[in-house]
Amino acid sequence: MSREHEMSQTAPDPAETDERMWPMGAVTRRTGIGEHTLRAWERRFGFPTPHRLESGHRRYSSAQVRQLLLISRALACGHRAGDVVPLGVSEIEELLRQTGVVEGVATVGGTEEVVAEVIDACRRFDRDAVVGILRRDATVLGMAAFLRERVAPLLEEIGDEWSRGGIEIRHEHFFSEVLEDELRLMRVQLQVSAGGRPVVLASLPNEIHGLGLQVAALAITVAGRAVRVLGPHLPSDEIVHAAEVLDAAAVGVSMSVFAPVEETARELEVIRKALPKAIEVWVGGAGSTRLEKLPGGIHQLPTLDDLDRAVKGLAG
Repeated sequence: MSREHEMSQTAPDPAETDERMWPMGAVTRRTGIGEHTLRAWERRFGFPTPHRLESGHRRYSSAQVRQLLLISRALACGHRAGDVVPLGVSEIEELLRQTGVVEGVATVGGTEEVVAEVIDACRRFDRDAVVGILRRDATVLGMAAFLRERVAPLLEEIGDEWSRGGIEIRHEHFFSEVLEDELRLMRVQLQVSAGGRPVVLASLPNEIHGLGLQVAALAITVAGRAVRVLGPHLPSDEIVHAAEVLDAAAVGVSMSVFAPVEETARELEVIRKALPKAIEVWVGGAGSTRLEKLPGGIHQLPTLDDLDRAVKGLAG
């Protein structure tokens, strides 16, 4: 284990520092690394080393989140966790430099600067500024990293800024609309090279927002798979009919944190029972982790990393 890595082992006490500490769910959404994986690395490699609250919940420093982002990029390049996770920041950066992608690595500090830029532009309702930032970062980072290292953190941070009263709901809605438009445009430009039986994406009648669907649709397209977006607020029988007509490889249902858990679980079971086994059923989004004891044949994909693995595992 490197000296630099040893120095990163002590997580700061939030009471003794002004540095933001990230809950596990936010770290998972930002890095694409699942909660189970984070815990396994903590046991096996001694990293990350989150601060434990009295409740037992983990909190991660910005430095650890940055290191996890680097690790995520290295894994995406084909390196093994056992070879990368024990390394220090400079060693991972050198590994990425040798791979030729270090220039595109986004740091937490960089993300915070971008968040400030976007929030300022949203307060002015400056669409051109927001679009410019999104397109610049998509170009610099590449589409897959853009979704993980820019879109996911921006959604998290702007939601937090609204909850703190730093921006109004009109600003948050403005950003969501601009982002949704841009994600759709990016997907249209890429979908000509996507193929295979499509993934059908929709959300149930208890969901009125479509942004999560657009994030998932772009991620699926980047992975090379065709996708059909039906949109939000759709009855389960309509989703089933569309999937059958399209001979879908999978049906993906987006679930926000506001969705009623029991009602969503019932509707997912209806979809699963109505579709042939050859069509997979997925549920993703920030609210999907609240679902427990789902019937067999329904796959929970709470992170973009989970979604990517599921897409690559599809047949046909």
